[in-house]
Amino acid sequence: MRNTEIIDLSERPTNRTKFRPNPRRQIILVALALLGLAAGYGLGYVFKPTPPEKPKASTVSQQQPRTESAAKTEAAMPVETPQTHKTAKPTAPRPILPEPNTITDGEQRAYEEALPKEIVVTVKRLAPPTPAPKPAPEPTAKPATKPAMEVKLNALEPTPERAVKAMSPAPPSAHPAMHPAARPPKNPETWQRHAVAVKTDGRPKIAIVFDDLGVDKGRTRRAIQLKRPLSMSFLSYANHLAAQTKAAKEAGHELWMHVPMEPSAKSVDPGPNVLLSGLDPASTLKSLRWNLDQFTGYVGINNHMGSRFTADVAGMRQVMGELRVRGLAFLDSLTSGKSAGRRSAREADVPFAIRNIFIDHEDDIAVIRGQLAKIEKLAREQGHAIAIGHPREATLKAIKPWLEGIEAKGFQLVPVSVLLSRAPVLAATTPR
Repeated sequence: MRNTEIIDLSERPTNRTKFRPNPRRQIILVALALLGLAAGYGLGYVFKPTPPEKPKASTVSQQQPRTESAAKTEAAMPVETPQTHKTAKPTAPRPILPEPNTITDGEQRAYEEALPKEIVVTVKRLAPPTPAPKPAPEPTAKPATKPAMEVKLNALEPTPERAVKAMSPAPPSAHPAMHPAARPPKNPETWQRHAVAVKTDGRPKIAIVFDDLGVDKGRTRRAIQLKRPLSMSFLSYANHLAAQTKAAKEAGHELWMHVPMEPSAKSVDPGPNVLLSGLDPASTLKSLRWNLDQFTGYVGINNHMGSRFTADVAGMRQVMGELRVRGLAFLDSLTSGKSAGRRSAREADVPFAIRNIFIDHEDDIAVIRGQLAKIEKLAREQGHAIAIGHPREATLKAIKPWLEGIEAKGFQLVPVSVLLSRAPVLAATTPR
């Protein structure tokens, strides 16, 4: 019988060694792996090619404020600056939304350009001018030491400053073809036909102007639904102006046109076909007429921005010359203390007025309510006030209840046409 040997496999020696983890070795390996990843990412970031930047659209909502360091860096770099708005060729309207959906601090919106501080214009009531006394008849023999021109100057130019100005030869007009007196008016009183008729009753008068209408159609509709009569100024480059202005007029409001004019700040986009200072008369007239022909039925125009252009006497004389021919009025939004609007309008015999208060120079409902209180105070002091606001959310919310209660406070709501003036020595907002 064969013997069978039974072998216990559990006791057989094996060549495999048992793995025992070393914590110190694992920590070192993980650290080396992390260092390798970090080095790889760092090298990739350093040597990654930079894609070319896409040109930003020239809209107000994309303008960002520049810091002092950024301004110095930009000044040191030899970059080419594009000539913004230096073409007077009429172009298709570009939408500049009055209030973008996303707003960051410091953006310049398509309202009146940012002012260094609030400008409140106060105009006191003035007595009617007394006629100047007639000059005494000149003697037959004049003293040799007395200039022959002095008597005439003293009679017609009572102040030394005007006397010096009169003795100096008058400089040739920069825009001779468009001087206010160059062409006779075709429709001298167009503004009266389109003005909203209001019978004044002696109460302090308040005229509220809504600027920048027509682009944001939702807020434009809400402004039209406010208590009448308001003065509705539509941007000349907005779309569907015929339908929007018709709705405003049927609601009992007075129509005005908001014409873009050159601001001082280059970072602010006033829109297409802007009136620019320093252009030749033909180009300025072409842009102006493009604006004035965008819709009909309006009383006059007021400037959209324009702190630079309204200070240009020659350019404003051109504007007034065309307004005179068309029989239109002018409301100076007064975005600059150097505005030549009043002077140019008086020269051209164009009915004009001047804005007293901006309602929403700060887009804050508490500030807006404070401005509305200022309007009331100013109207009581001088008998009238002209205020300009915009279709902002805070403005619409604050002004609706204020307008509903304005009559109960003893004020009369009037359109701007009631406060137009032509008297050369009276303030611009003195009632007619």
